[in-house]
Amino acid sequence: MADTVSLSTRSSQSSIRSSASTTPSVYDKLPGMVSGPMVWKGAELDPLKYVLQLQAHEIANIRAAILAFKLSGLPRSSVTQATFPLAEELAKKLASISDEVHNGWGVAVLRGLDAARLNDEEATIAFVGISSYVCPSRATDSYANQTLSHIRDATHDAVPKGAEHLGLAGSKLPVAMDFHSDRFSGDVLALHVRNDGGADSGGEQFIASFWQIYNELLETEPSVLETMAAADWPFELKQPNAPPYLELGPTLFFADGKPICQLVKAPLLGSPQIPRSSDMPCLSQEQHHALEVVEGLARRFSSKLDRRVGDIQYIHNLSMLHARSAYGSKSSSSPGQRHLLRMFLRDPRKMWTKPNTCRTNFVDPFEEGREQDIPIVDLDPRRKISGRESHG
Repeated sequence: MADTVSLSTRSSQSSIRSSASTTPSVYDKLPGMVSGPMVWKGAELDPLKYVLQLQAHEIANIRAAILAFKLSGLPRSSVTQATFPLAEELAKKLASISDEVHNGWGVAVLRGLDAARLNDEEATIAFVGISSYVCPSRATDSYANQTLSHIRDATHDAVPKGAEHLGLAGSKLPVAMDFHSDRFSGDVLALHVRNDGGADSGGEQFIASFWQIYNELLETEPSVLETMAAADWPFELKQPNAPPYLELGPTLFFADGKPICQLVKAPLLGSPQIPRSSDMPCLSQEQHHALEVVEGLARRFSSKLDRRVGDIQYIHNLSMLHARSAYGSKSSSSPGQRHLLRMFLRDPRKMWTKPNTCRTNFVDPFEEGREQDIPIVDLDPRRKISGRESHG
């Protein structure tokens, strides 16, 4: 993706030199550069490094686990390692994905499930069951009690009576999405590709290392990072039966020296079908500039995600940004066939420490005892989840 932003030529070192000795510069207030495999750009992220292939005997094991769970008669919310039994070797293989996501490249793809030829119910059970070995905890949105959602084009669906005032969330629109991380949704974004829409239908996925972006900005324009870390970003949060409310907060956090990005545009700028309320404060000039700079760097450093039907993608939602191109069928009267299942996950063994100032926000989706909704098909795309934009 092409770079569309011209960064300031004022370096971090000149920023330091121009500051009075008694006044800390922007650069001094920020943690230093980060290093490790999560710092990558473009072609450095080779699919050979992050794609893990399922073998025939492992696929057979997964099919047996699906059958065992179906015979148990338990609800899908009860899928766990205990109710979705896998061989020890395969269980270890899946657990290794979590380490790669949290401490490695920040992304991993499990490939080969398409060979199992699963129907919708079986694919949903498999996605949830396999993911329980990668990251055992599933997030449930407190706004709508939704654990698994469907990413697809719902613009041609009939609008249910009484839902005429509800717009469609970005996950239900075939529009392009800029780079973002999903705010307070979960540590790991999991996506199961049921249908990629076919050749030349669009919907390509891209990822970018925020850690690479952080290091670049620390050298070239640290004031952007300072703007992101300021707790004055005006997030608009919708409510089902009440006016929206304003929540001020940062888009960049730090814990244990690790930058954590939670930059999502929908609650800051509005989205195609869910406009921002006119009485909400606008972003400052500095905040708009930060959005433009981060988007430009993400495009510059991004890698197109290698994707095939049946893939299960795991993306670290705290250190990676993701985006997609527009998609759809050539006919304006019919929707595209692109269809992904989505969950947000957490691995209590490997999860990153969260900043004290907003730990509750990060923990809330994983509150114990919350009812989990894991629908096989998406029959109600205008449900309450469309109101509170944490994504896109």
